[in-house]
Amino acid sequence: MSVTTSPEPRYDRITIALHWAVVMLVALLWGIAQIIDLFPRGPLRVDARSLHIVLGLLLAGVMILRIVWRAGAGRALPPASDGVMQTIANAVHYALYALVSGEVLLGMANAWVRGDSIFGLFSLPGFAPLGEIVGDLHAIGANLILLAAGAHAAAALLHHFILRDGVLLRMVPPQRRR
Repeated sequence: MSVTTSPEPRYDRITIALHWAVVMLVALLWGIAQIIDLFPRGPLRVDARSLHIVLGLLLAGVMILRIVWRAGAGRALPPASDGVMQTIANAVHYALYALVSGEVLLGMANAWVRGDSIFGLFSLPGFAPLGEIVGDLHAIGANLILLAAGAHAAAALLHHFILRDGVLLRMVPPQRRR
């Protein structure tokens, strides 16, 4: 793990890019999930659901890269705080990793038990008896991610605007010099 010498330590560019890729994919996947059933039954709904599934698989790949990168070459920074605040921060980070990883697995299971068609090219085998249960768990997981991510974002904003300790800037790409 590399050590930073800048006055305000930042995560490395790859860590930052993977973090924001996860944020964007989670937001996009949640948004698509909210409108899938607005499409009429048929090719448009199949395509919307297929896009959701493919983006979910992309999220799985990004999460794997993020975990491998963080465990190996990613820049380790000193804790932003200590005591209870750091314990809560760690718990929320681990909860987000667990929730997103679990949600990806539930999404795969959901597509499988529903027997979803992927862009009309092929269909997964379905197992209808589990469809409603897995679908409900997938929806609950998505909403739990939003709650945990909201708490994470609120804490980052608290650090930035109230505590003014530079924690938020750790995950913001450095500005290019002109």
